[in-house]
Amino acid sequence: MMKTSIEQLPLELWIEILSYLEAHDIFHAFSRLNHYFDEILASDYLLFNVRLDKTDRNPLEYSAQPYWPQSILNRIISLQPVYFTQSSHISEFLRWHSIQLIRLKSLTVKLCGREVPTLSSVLPQLRSLDYLQIKCTPNQQLLNAILALPSLNTGRFRFSRPITSIDIHSDNVSQMKVLDIRLEDTSYGFVMTLLLSHMPNLRWLRMNNYDTYIKNQEWLFFDSLFTLPRLHTLHFNCLSNYSSPVVFQNFHRNLPAAKHASFGLNFDFIHEDLIDHVIHHWWPILETLEQVNLTITCRNRHLIVSDQMFSILNELQNEVVKTKWNANTSSRFLIVKISICKSITSK
Repeated sequence: MMKTSIEQLPLELWIEILSYLEAHDIFHAFSRLNHYFDEILASDYLLFNVRLDKTDRNPLEYSAQPYWPQSILNRIISLQPVYFTQSSHISEFLRWHSIQLIRLKSLTVKLCGREVPTLSSVLPQLRSLDYLQIKCTPNQQLLNAILALPSLNTGRFRFSRPITSIDIHSDNVSQMKVLDIRLEDTSYGFVMTLLLSHMPNLRWLRMNNYDTYIKNQEWLFFDSLFTLPRLHTLHFNCLSNYSSPVVFQNFHRNLPAAKHASFGLNFDFIHEDLIDHVIHHWWPILETLEQVNLTITCRNRHLIVSDQMFSILNELQNEVVKTKWNANTSSRFLIVKISICKSITSK
């Protein structure tokens, strides 16, 4: 019987296997194992996914190596913390090595205040970056640096309220196609206007603003401050204590190519005016989309509902539009949930 060994597996297969492992694990397991694996680890075809922990006291330490050699740095394609909810040494790592990260495609980082300027200064050097995920308190320099990234396709941001003013004007135009953003506190208006007015190629947008109340003038479609000519899918979630018939008045001017939309709107009240706004002002604008899901949740211990509200909602139903009214009482609140869904495939 012929004996076989793992060294006889094709190089391409080993490259594929190792691509699923984190870089530290690869070097701990295979470094200096034998000449065959040393050659694989040195191969320019082997690219690395790196995860850094806050317990890594020396960000320059790499396995048994006292530093990060350029032969490894220029093959890193992904960099992220071990735990996204915790701090790490990524900003310091980038400060030391950003010039060598010529193949970095994906970056995930959580920043404290003093680390934001560091990332802002190194982002222009990460010209291959395709995916960027950040949790921080942004400033003008960081937002401009994000917009200037030439290869960025997808951005996922969780921003707290800026502590400095944000200018909605910028000389940079982003090539981003996918934006997933969550805004905490009242950073809503200026941050979103700056970003969306400089993202003409955006195709998919999700916005979450459940952490603070937005006012009438902060609604995304109240003013015509930007146009997203290629956006086809929108997911929009917000918390508000204000209802107006005109909050969607510029929807089609802002998003002329929109086809699919999902709205999760939370109010702390319900009354006839809100139902009237939904039925006679909001829905006539939104129903022109191919597919739309509008969910309105009202939560308050003093909500007053009437049978007329329910009957008015039912009048919208037809072959492609479905409505649903659900009311229940929790230990503290009366919760009313209204859903209006339209799909051209519904029968």
